[in-house]
Amino acid sequence: MRDIKTGFIGGGTIIDLGTDSDVQLFFDCISYYVLSKYPEKDWSVLTDRFYRRYLKLEELDIAESLMKLVEEEFKQLDQEAIDWDPILSGKVKSDLDRTKKTLFDTFSQYFRAFYRCMEFAIYEYKHSSSNLYRPIMVAITTIPDVIAYEDIPLSVFDNLAADEKPIWWTGKIPK
Repeated sequence: MRDIKTGFIGGGTIIDLGTDSDVQLFFDCISYYVLSKYPEKDWSVLTDRFYRRYLKLEELDIAESLMKLVEEEFKQLDQEAIDWDPILSGKVKSDLDRTKKTLFDTFSQYFRAFYRCMEFAIYEYKHSSSNLYRPIMVAITTIPDVIAYEDIPLSVFDNLAADEKPIWWTGKIPK
């Protein structure tokens, strides 16, 4: 069985972050530790649009401001905020470094990946002759699966039902 990795893509950039469980944990930590602290914010931009679908060009500013808020909150949380038992017991495969001090340190590569993908997507949009925008999304980053993401119409992501798992979590690329 091959080792499937998950990460962020956008603007032609592919950044592998680790296992699907690690990426799921990142979003679980956002939901658990940050959302209730700022109920007035439109978290669906990160928890639905980015997590399950893709970020539209017009959503990038709000997504960036929300991600910066998540960063600040994660800096305040000790890495022990994570329940490491499923990882330690081997029930869940993980590439996360448990020696980091804070949640921010644990997930720092996720923040860097997000901003890098955003930077490349905006650059490509502004500098291509056709104003091409390749959206930022969570994706399977293992070759050849990541290449197949280019062939998935955005309508497939748009039409995911509210209770449907994201494509990257299922590990199945629609044909």
